[in-house]
Amino acid sequence: QSVKHMTQPGAVSSALGGSVTISCKTSQNVDNSNRLSWYQQRDGESPKLLIYAARRRASGTPGRFEGRGSNSDFTLTIIRVQVEDEAVYYCQSYQNINNKGLFVLDAGTRLQVKSDARPTLTVLGPSSQELQQGKATLMCLANKGFPSDWSLAWKVDGRSSSGEESRSPGVLGNDGRYSWSSTLRLPADQWGKVGSVTCEATQGSQSPVTETLRRDQCSQS
Repeated sequence: QSVKHMTQPGAVSSALGGSVTISCKTSQNVDNSNRLSWYQQRDGESPKLLIYAARRRASGTPGRFEGRGSNSDFTLTIIRVQVEDEAVYYCQSYQNINNKGLFVLDAGTRLQVKSDARPTLTVLGPSSQELQQGKATLMCLANKGFPSDWSLAWKVDGRSSSGEESRSPGVLGNDGRYSWSSTLRLPADQWGKVGSVTCEATQGSQSPVTETLRRDQCSQS
């Protein structure tokens, strides 16, 4: 009886928050799907059992991981891909060859997570109640960005702002992306002379993301 060889793609990639499927084909049918397992090995760590019996999750395996297949075709699907999913994935079969148990696996599939994500910006103007108090606070909401070190800056009528600025710490969402905010505080009389304000997000060599709010768009203008 010959060994059933395992074949996997050498590498796959997924965007952060996306989904990816890794295939595993055997040269002959696996007699019993209970003998097909999936392992994850992150760089510098030992392999960890994810799936056994082709589709059963091992203890501690998140529900985002799903194993399927039978005979000679098996798959491992990962949904809502996160940064920590970047690793090498192995499918392994247990085979009885000449009355001897033998574990067989392929060289594995490396998953690369394409994690850079440009945030979506929303700029909110001041409230009428606040303007009556002589103040104007503007807020820039940045959603679903990665990594967390995007910088937020304000421009007033195309020039760097001299107003008071503050930023909230980033909040990590279930999709592996960050959301955060920045506020700009101006005296109400200065706001009354402003044509527009722009929030700009920058990170490394990526092109900036900008969102502009014109004062005449605000009902409190």
